[in-house]
Amino acid sequence: MTIEERDYLFDQALALSSILEQECVELLGMMENIDDRVAISRKISKLESDGDDIFHAVIAYLQNVELDPDDRHKIFHMLRHIEDITDMVDELSKTIVRYNTRTVTNGFKASVNSINGAVKKLIVLINAMREYQPEMKEHFTKTVNTFDAFKVDYEKMYDVLIFELFSKPHDIVDIIRCKAVYDAIRDIFEAFEVSADDAYKYVISKG
Repeated sequence: MTIEERDYLFDQALALSSILEQECVELLGMMENIDDRVAISRKISKLESDGDDIFHAVIAYLQNVELDPDDRHKIFHMLRHIEDITDMVDELSKTIVRYNTRTVTNGFKASVNSINGAVKKLIVLINAMREYQPEMKEHFTKTVNTFDAFKVDYEKMYDVLIFELFSKPHDIVDIIRCKAVYDAIRDIFEAFEVSADDAYKYVISKG
């Protein structure tokens, strides 16, 4: 892979991550202005569409350059999984609208803040992959582990939130509504874990 090809692909990974970061900004705004959830969800859907355009352009690019098959495979999956997360954040915003969520619980706010933190660490991780050298292995491993910790932390938060949801008196509609949102957030963190695996595979292949 030439330096120009490598730079292009990592630039696109960062562009997709920037889209994801903008989605999170809108999602945080939704937590503060839940009555505007429909309009904000539409903004997030527009961002998700922009992410699709970036991903489709990368696919066209990969079809027209000669790359080592292993590099092609790893970079394709890295980009695809970031794009998947942009889809999931869009789906989360639609779930909030679909279930007519009008009250923002502390659990919602904490979960969305955690997503936002994970996205910022994802950008750090992509830059670390771009600059990786074998002597940076220990630093890189710490970077991946810090990113991956968000998923572990949310699993713990999820258990607490679900236990609280089913152990206290709640309207059945509120239970359905909240669980749908918490499950959609859990899907996002599981996708972050896949992105962490992508980073490990890429760096292991570099020695």
